[in-house]
Amino acid sequence: MKKTAFLTGTILALCLTTGVFASDRTDINIAIDSDIESLHPSDWNTTNEKNIGDQIYDTLMYVPMDGNMDKVEPRIASGYTQSEDGLVYTFTIRSDVTFHDGTPLTAEDCAFSVQLYIDSEYQGTSADVGSVEAPDASTLVVTLNAPFAPFLSDICAMHIGSKAYHDAASEEDFMTKPIGSGPYKFVSHAIDTNVILEAYDGYYRGEPAIKNVNYYVIKTTAPQALMSNQVDFAEIDASALPMLQAMPDIVVSPVPTSGYSHLVMNLEKAPFDDVRVRQAINYAINRENIVNVIYEGEAEVNSNICAKTRYGYSDDQLQYTYDPDKARELLAEAGVEEGTDLGSILCAEKYSNLATVLQADLAAVGLNAQIDVKEFNAFIGQLTSGDFSLCALEMTLEGDTQMLEYALTTPFIGMANNARYSDETMDRLFEEARVEPDNEKRLALFDEILNKAQNEAVYAVICNPQILYAYHKDLTVTDFVLEGNYYLFDYAWN
Repeated sequence: MKKTAFLTGTILALCLTTGVFASDRTDINIAIDSDIESLHPSDWNTTNEKNIGDQIYDTLMYVPMDGNMDKVEPRIASGYTQSEDGLVYTFTIRSDVTFHDGTPLTAEDCAFSVQLYIDSEYQGTSADVGSVEAPDASTLVVTLNAPFAPFLSDICAMHIGSKAYHDAASEEDFMTKPIGSGPYKFVSHAIDTNVILEAYDGYYRGEPAIKNVNYYVIKTTAPQALMSNQVDFAEIDASALPMLQAMPDIVVSPVPTSGYSHLVMNLEKAPFDDVRVRQAINYAINRENIVNVIYEGEAEVNSNICAKTRYGYSDDQLQYTYDPDKARELLAEAGVEEGTDLGSILCAEKYSNLATVLQADLAAVGLNAQIDVKEFNAFIGQLTSGDFSLCALEMTLEGDTQMLEYALTTPFIGMANNARYSDETMDRLFEEARVEPDNEKRLALFDEILNKAQNEAVYAVICNPQILYAYHKDLTVTDFVLEGNYYLFDYAWN
């Protein structure tokens, strides 16, 4: 039975005294389902860390909300040029941008931050970067060793931090007490409670209408907090959709994404090192049922790690369908007996319902598994260390299709390659796709990559869920188009 949690009296009093629907409100209360560990400009590892970082830091360029990379907008860089050979990107840095401590932002900070992103074990770029230089205070030059078509997409994701602050502060302070140049500056973080931001009055694009931002950690009861006016904005699970759609003062916006819900099999452990077992597990999963039961229909069935709207996807690539008889046949071929114990399905609380349905699907073909629910950050640590047999989760590798190498190539084992899959051919194909300038040839490489991933059943992908944002109707928000990214600078109360 679900327990209803209430926020502290101070938070509730704040909501009631300000009046949730008051047009003169300048604060916003946002529910997040897990706490953060890092607000480092490049060493972040969760969606919540990214979303909060997006408010604190700015980027050189900005992808418009329609996701059209042909219409990238200037931010810290007022513009850029690209050499004819596609190797040299030269950015002109604005002279009116300052960090939250009042110091000017220069090209040196941009070069420092781009290098941080390149070197990050959590983010990084697939581009082969030869050099990052700041010849003067207003010029940033990034030189690639080989052309990389989606490099501008990477640039748009790089948070720009202060080199002087990094050099003066401890690594811990740089990570947990950030100084950015975005519309909001960091105020405080209370562990497992909240993160507080306030508007930066020196922001070069002007001061936002929302002055105070309060992120509250509400792990399981965000819908109830929305309904009781304790928070104004939250990402919700599909299970809460019918309840919230019945509330006239709450708007729910579904956001299509390239993210995927999936069951991870640890390929370093038996029996998952046998491709027949992995294929059997793929056939054992009733994806249509999961979409209806877990996602309330707000997801697209897809067993391919590449979303159907993404570059490189083809209907000709293998799709696993629900076929328990085929699953049993493959298990018998692999010598896996009925009643075999596969160990535990690792999951965070938010994925526990998904794990429960997957457990039942496995049991239906004679495979037993327990469920191991962990606190979110502990879950991430256990997953990335390889200390699991099976794992249920959702993941998004947004940007160009090249980003899928994070889930499928050897260098990213222990990061986003959760299956711990290592294959020299797959590594080579991604290397070739990275530098291939011809669109048709690059498309053919991704077709080979995705066919290989499907045929080898590297993951048991289930569907592409939509992000569901719920918020009060008197809050003006921008359209949610690009992977659910949001920028509070554009928000205001009616």
